[in-house]
Amino acid sequence: MCGIVGAVGLISPKEYVFKGLKMLDYRGYDSAGVAYFNSGIKIYKDVGSVEHLLTIVPEEIKTNIMIGHTRWATHGSPTKLNTHPHISFNQRICLVHNGVIENYVELKKFLLGKNYSFYGETDSEVVANLLEYYYLEYGDIIETIKKVMSEIKGSYAITFFTDDIKDTLYVLKNASPLVVGLGKGFNLVASDASPMIEYTNEFIELEDKEFGYITNDKVAIFNKAGKPIDKQAIHKDVELISHDLKGYPHYMLKEIEEIPQTVNRLINTYFQKGKYQFDKNLLKDLEESDHIIFIACGTSYHAGLVGGRYLEKYNKSTSRFIASEWAFHPTYPGAKPFIIMISQSGETADLIHCLKIVKEHNLKNLIITNTGGSTLDRNCMYSLLLHSGVEVSVASTKAYVAQVTLLAMLAGALGNDKQVVEDLRNCLDVVHGIQDHYKPLIMKVAEEIKDKKSVFFLGRSFDYFLSLEASLKLKEISYIHSEAIPGGELKHGPIALIEKGIPVIVFITDPDTASSMRGNIEEVKTRGAKVYTIATKSLYRSEDTMMVEDYAYYLSSVAIASIAFYLAYYVALAKGLNVDKPRNLAKSVTVE
Repeated sequence: MCGIVGAVGLISPKEYVFKGLKMLDYRGYDSAGVAYFNSGIKIYKDVGSVEHLLTIVPEEIKTNIMIGHTRWATHGSPTKLNTHPHISFNQRICLVHNGVIENYVELKKFLLGKNYSFYGETDSEVVANLLEYYYLEYGDIIETIKKVMSEIKGSYAITFFTDDIKDTLYVLKNASPLVVGLGKGFNLVASDASPMIEYTNEFIELEDKEFGYITNDKVAIFNKAGKPIDKQAIHKDVELISHDLKGYPHYMLKEIEEIPQTVNRLINTYFQKGKYQFDKNLLKDLEESDHIIFIACGTSYHAGLVGGRYLEKYNKSTSRFIASEWAFHPTYPGAKPFIIMISQSGETADLIHCLKIVKEHNLKNLIITNTGGSTLDRNCMYSLLLHSGVEVSVASTKAYVAQVTLLAMLAGALGNDKQVVEDLRNCLDVVHGIQDHYKPLIMKVAEEIKDKKSVFFLGRSFDYFLSLEASLKLKEISYIHSEAIPGGELKHGPIALIEKGIPVIVFITDPDTASSMRGNIEEVKTRGAKVYTIATKSLYRSEDTMMVEDYAYYLSSVAIASIAFYLAYYVALAKGLNVDKPRNLAKSVTVE
């Protein structure tokens, strides 16, 4: 996952590009670079942050065209040679690229046979040289792009310029996001709309296999055959894509504390005047299906586990799959299966792979995503948006709660159960109570576990699903080994790992399983574990660590997820780690 920005025209390209790179560095932060034209192609790039890059770029730059890139390494280690932008062998083409070129090895062999050589190890540099090779052969840039797009396989969002057309940026896209921003006397390009909102609220989103060019006063988009397309501009809600920290020290903390307004926004969107506001055809297709298959990755998969249980309450048969597994071994239980895919970004490569299979088999499907206009949103049968606003921190928080909230409401609509909405509203009091009163206690626990090598989370039923997400958050940003265990599975192997002093965090919110969970606590205490227990008021005991107000226990991932998120946040903070940009991770995984 990488971030792309580009500008041409009557603005300060350097100011826009660097602001944009800072806004996109959550998408990639191994290295960064910029390129522009001024008496030749100038490139500045290095391993490290955007702030570091700014120190090596001239303060005054005279140019009307610039591209920039933040990288999360996939092909080739994070070195200066592998950092974008890449320039072709004969210095004719300069590009930035997000995605993976699957056949780059064959293309590289072809170019080596044409006396091309390479500076680094990336698939992106292969594309730069391929563009140059065909440009020198054809002498026509549009024909060149068509030819290159017919030869490269895989995912790509590419922006480039040439050494002889000094006022034009070229763009091409397949299975990786790329957006054009429309200005007056200038035009912009970026991986998403957020870097451009200070300059415009009108955008053109490229579809797969589309390409084009932008100048200061023109945008031209073509289909893969080279036929011009009349693309309509869309407007974006500035508030929902803003990156303003609003006084918070980190995006993760800000986003945790936006959970109440996120839940409220979903309630107000999908429940109005006492009625659920879902597409009647969607509900009909869900009702008529005999098996519902959830497919997702990471945090979204955890939300799918919860959502599957919600639908089972209303007598629907469900399965839940990790997308990268289902994509290669797809199964379709039932005569009329319905597929629900969940993706915060709407650009998750594994899910895009799955959607292609789903469509090939003419299966009815729904995408739940936070990103309208994304690849998954555009290509699905039904789409439900999370309306959570941009989530910058790599570790997802409010988007996870939004996914669970929306799934609860969808299940409620399917079962004509309006109590779900009241239960969600009651959860908000619990969330506010945690925000207002429990952060000092969570910080104390974080300080106690920050130097531990392993942490275990225990729960049953919905508390186990929350434990999975809590464990993932802790390992993502604190780098502590963490594992979530269903309480009943302790004696089936995991208890062998429990030793003196090891932290075990236990959720007890379900009256039906509370007694069993108390037995599990005694099991780990006997083996020397340091136990931290979070319990609801009606199930609380004096030895527990934290008591929260009662709520409908099936909504644990709404009511008390913020405890897990705060804990991960404060542990990482105590360890002096980069909370918003953990090592080796990117916000959206757009490569398989």
